Amino acid sequence: MERLGNRLSETSKPSPFNHRENALLYISENVPFPDQKSREYIDAVTNETERLIRASHGHAAVLFTSYKAMDMVWEQLSKRGLPFPLYRLDKGGVRELERFKNGNGSVLFAAGALWEGIDIPGDALSMLIIVKLPFQVPDPIGEYEQTLYKDMFEYKSKLVVPEMLIKLKQGFGRLIRKEDDTGVVAILDSRAANGGAYRARVLSALPDCRITQNISDIDQFLIHKKPADYFK
Repeated sequence: MERLGNRLSETSKPSPFNHRENALLYISENVPFPDQKSREYIDAVTNETERLIRASHGHAAVLFTSYKAMDMVWEQLSKRGLPFPLYRLDKGGVRELERFKNGNGSVLFAAGALWEGIDIPGDALSMLIIVKLPFQVPDPIGEYEQTLYKDMFEYKSKLVVPEMLIKLKQGFGRLIRKEDDTGVVAILDSRAANGGAYRARVLSALPDCRITQNISDIDQFLIHKKPADYFK
């Protein structure tokens, strides 16, 4: 897929990693339709994120598409007394990333660059929480491109959704960086949940791995995959 200007283009290469054995995909059924103006939505994201962080004993990155949403969830979680260091990767932040990599069970809140350009191999990142499917924010180029299609359905189907899936795959790829990496990717967007509008396309785009909606499965997966000192 190609876009005007400097937009994303798609290339497809087989993965060298065994995602079926080394990765677990958790898709939440507990978060309503994404709407960062809704207190119910932000509360649900916060609660689900806390459950997942506790299940993974930290070692987690929470990946947002909006700094505003990140701010609201951070504000709530930072007051809950989680037993893990919390860091924010704001624009231009490097020190926090290094602290996260070198910490024991730390949690990193991030947007922007973490979607596609940062490597965190090893157990430091064992839980990647994707809060929302990464649809492109409307801009003048997108508005022009929309006029090139016969209707909104065709525009979304042929351009908007494929572009989102490319970025989603890039985000998913932050988790498994080496052949012996293991961990969980969690998607909190209801549009990927059972009956969600994009579930089939999301699953077909991502690597073949086991799928669950039960946090207890995360506990069992990590117990089998991680060394004893991971849980200390």
